[in-house]
Amino acid sequence: MRQPGRRLGGSRAAGSGTLAKPRASRRRRSGCEFCAIVGGRAPASRVYEDAWALAFLDINPVRRGHLLVIPKVHRAQIWEMDDAECAGVYRCLPKLVRALRLAVAADAVNILSLNGAAGGQTVFHLHFHLIPVHDGQPVLRRKGRRVAFQFMQRPAPRKELLRVAEEIRAHLPGRRRAARGAKRVQ
Repeated sequence: MRQPGRRLGGSRAAGSGTLAKPRASRRRRSGCEFCAIVGGRAPASRVYEDAWALAFLDINPVRRGHLLVIPKVHRAQIWEMDDAECAGVYRCLPKLVRALRLAVAADAVNILSLNGAAGGQTVFHLHFHLIPVHDGQPVLRRKGRRVAFQFMQRPAPRKELLRVAEEIRAHLPGRRRAARGAKRVQ
């Protein structure tokens, strides 16, 4: 349990104005499927990883390219994170959204997080959904003041997830894109 006033995760590097990497002693919860993915004990179609966050494709996507972004340290809900942890995880969102949008030719990308059982959370390791949206395939249904999401999860074959993960990775900064038919340089 977190004690009042105690900082968790990383902090600002002394005098640098930049975030220090999180401490090596990372809290992982046994039985947490996302902690198992972070620890390499469970498979995932990984797209991005840094000191703070891991992004991989949802195995039951609501749309092709549906990404999950998680903190590498186990936190059940967002209110359990300190400011440095949040900043570390949030920092990767813009580059992931840009890469996802290009990879699946999306017109928009929704970012959402369900926190707590009352909020609809079913996996209790904080995660952000990056869901591509295409014109003509709305994710919201509006009737007067009523607004409802229209999502249907469907299992995706591992081969398809791996293919989509590579398409997204190809659009991340630092990846040189090969000409069509040419060998890819990494």
